[in-house]
Amino acid sequence: MAEEAEEKASGDTVSITKPDTVEPKPVKTPDVELVIDGFGFMPKDYDSLIKSKGSSILKKMSKVAKESKPSEPEQSPCASSSNIDIVRRYTWKTKNRMTVQVITYGATITSIQVPDKKGVPDDVIAGFDTLEEYFQPRNPYFGATIGRYANFIRDGSVIVKPSGRVYMLSTNRGHNHYNGGHIGFDKVNWRSYVTGNTVIMTHVSERFHEGYPGTLMAQVMFEVTCDNTLKIEMKCTTSDPTIVNLSSAPYFNLAGHHRGPEVMYDHIFTVNADKYTAVDDEGLVTGQKNIVGGTAYDFRVPRVLRTMIPKIPMGGYDINYCITQGTEQDLTFHARCLHPLTGRVLEVYSNQPGMQFYTGNLLPDPDKIVEEPVGDEEEKTESESGSESSSDESSVKDEEANEEESEGKKSYGYVPLMGKNGTCYRKHGLFCVMPQNYPDAVNHKNFPNSVLNPGEVYVHKIQYKFGILLGKYV
Repeated sequence: MAEEAEEKASGDTVSITKPDTVEPKPVKTPDVELVIDGFGFMPKDYDSLIKSKGSSILKKMSKVAKESKPSEPEQSPCASSSNIDIVRRYTWKTKNRMTVQVITYGATITSIQVPDKKGVPDDVIAGFDTLEEYFQPRNPYFGATIGRYANFIRDGSVIVKPSGRVYMLSTNRGHNHYNGGHIGFDKVNWRSYVTGNTVIMTHVSERFHEGYPGTLMAQVMFEVTCDNTLKIEMKCTTSDPTIVNLSSAPYFNLAGHHRGPEVMYDHIFTVNADKYTAVDDEGLVTGQKNIVGGTAYDFRVPRVLRTMIPKIPMGGYDINYCITQGTEQDLTFHARCLHPLTGRVLEVYSNQPGMQFYTGNLLPDPDKIVEEPVGDEEEKTESESGSESSSDESSVKDEEANEEESEGKKSYGYVPLMGKNGTCYRKHGLFCVMPQNYPDAVNHKNFPNSVLNPGEVYVHKIQYKFGILLGKYV
């Protein structure tokens, strides 16, 4: 008993328990961070402008945007975060140093910055610095969502089956319908909200807007993942049978949007297609599919653009490829673009049957300076003025050229198109790879279906996956 008391008193066998101290865990940076801010305000009388008809809609929009001073939006009891007057900007930043920016005007991608093989990031798509510049008539759909129907519809004539009714759409490119008409999806401010890291934008296209049958409810979802992939998913439902063919139109140059045509020619392209839709002298599809084998349209194996583009008689590529798809396949590999010097790689995946490949042929050409006779603006025909409102950079001139005409001076064919950071965009300085349905598919029985009926859901998925090629390309 005495020994046990000594052991207890000695303190050697008594264990003292200390309270557990919880060490603060290091703050983990998210793989993808989403930031929201404002990009500008829509003109106050925008709604009345888009409801008016005529060829000068875009000019009026641009003029109103320039004259209106930025001010705080009028507050009302119904004001909310989804106020349609505010153009919002969403910015994703990934741990792999990729940055993507999207604005609600036109559901437009304004910037994609990705690193090269040395780790130096650069912006690889074209765009503008301000909202007012996106309003200008010469904006060639930079980064915008195209709808209701991307590409051409011959004569603006549509026969929607099974009813067989004929609808006449607006003609904004000569006597043809192009990219949704005068006021397509690229020229409206979409409503938006955020869920997680996904931004969802919505727009309701009213019945008979630009001549389209049915009220269309459209939704575009943007998501950026940590593996440097931009995911776009478009969905539509309709109240009546109508045609739908959406697309996204980012203009790429993987060396940097400001690098110009000389560097663009170094790109190496691969396209997963063994056929393309033939076109006539006007660039409209004929309904025939030609085999790419043995032609300058064959990109089934990697080819350098510099060696291929001189073989095209039309001054560059502007063609729809018939993508080779597997049976019941969702996402299909469409194209691969590589710039060897910077090492940047872009892979395009989609569930669409076609892909428009465009090499910026209609961007301003400094080498083509043509002196034009002076003409009265008011004496232009409706078709000429209609083509001016098509937002095509080759068909309209900026305000300076118009002012010279009004003063009786001669104008010139080349007018610079200025973009982000003072960049001058030129012919063959950018390229587009746009997954979509075939052009004018509704008027050709052998083309994929483009009619959306009530109760059905149009689903269009696109993935732009960026990477870096380390080492020598073989």
